[in-house]
Amino acid sequence: MKSFKEYTSVVYEAFKGTPSPEEMRARVASANINQQSLLATDYLNHFNEVAMIMEMLPDMPDFVEDVKSWEHKSYKQHFQESTFTDKDLAVAAYDCVPTPYLVAFEGAAGRAAKLVVSSVSELEAAIQTGERERIELVTKEVCAGIEDLMSNMRSIINGELGTLAQDDIDAMLLEAGPSDAVDSAAETSDASDGGLDQGAIDSLFD
Repeated sequence: MKSFKEYTSVVYEAFKGTPSPEEMRARVASANINQQSLLATDYLNHFNEVAMIMEMLPDMPDFVEDVKSWEHKSYKQHFQESTFTDKDLAVAAYDCVPTPYLVAFEGAAGRAAKLVVSSVSELEAAIQTGERERIELVTKEVCAGIEDLMSNMRSIINGELGTLAQDDIDAMLLEAGPSDAVDSAAETSDASDGGLDQGAIDSLFD
């Protein structure tokens, strides 16, 4: 197991060239990226697309196969594969996102992804009944849940943390734990999308 000194060395080497949040805010001033949170609303399209497919299920139940094939993409992966004008800047800015925004945002995104995946069996069960009203009821319920979480993410992206209590943020940080966060960070430093997660860095010094 690595010592704290070894961990901080990994952190320093991986992030010594990363701009500070203040420096990054100046860089994103003319981009469609929020200067407070350093996040972009374009990521919400990742969830909006699957929600739109679900809304068509009462009339086109075969589209459930598209819901089943949906795969969650991380924030960086979404932008790396998108046509977003400032996608490279969005990816770089993610490494500078302040910890409260990062934890709140990733928590909401993770819950939205789990909701999409876990809803598949319920959607299929409704479709098997052949009852349009039943299918519509289930899809509306699932889509409402996704929209609530997207609304949460949108607020966080826009620099508002009032939608997530500080106790929830603290609980998420404690769940991961400093050592887990650093282990994950060390692995990420070798990944193709580059760099460590800013939340892991900050958790070392909380």
